[in-house]
Amino acid sequence: MKRLCFTVLSGVGILLATGSVVCGDDSFRSDTPQVKSTMKTLDEYLNKVEDAIIAEDLPKAASMAKELDTACHKLCDLDLSNSKLSKSDLDEFKKLREDFHYRVERLDTAAKQSSVDIAQFEFEKARQSCENCHRRFRKKA
Repeated sequence: MKRLCFTVLSGVGILLATGSVVCGDDSFRSDTPQVKSTMKTLDEYLNKVEDAIIAEDLPKAASMAKELDTACHKLCDLDLSNSKLSKSDLDEFKKLREDFHYRVERLDTAAKQSSVDIAQFEFEKARQSCENCHRRFRKKA
């Protein structure tokens, strides 16, 4: 039952994440090609991490979590100075980005400690960070 709930929640997350990338409604329209490419990479890594956790292949999940974090740093390096985001929006983007990094680090630690339940929990929290960012920024700038 726990796996079914995890799969259903993850599926909803995938639909939300994939929908925003496929539809091209990126929040930072001034950087659309770079953001689209990065978001597609992040979505691919999220799917790989999820598959590894479901298969209880925690070493692979840990490895993919590192790749996911590296890919996410591309968003961290974007020059948002030309975006239409307010100071408040930029601060919120930074907060959500930091939460995502924190969750990926926790997922990596849980995977290394062979804790499937904690890895699943942190994965869902990382995905939730993505969804929160999409919800807030997808239509802005």
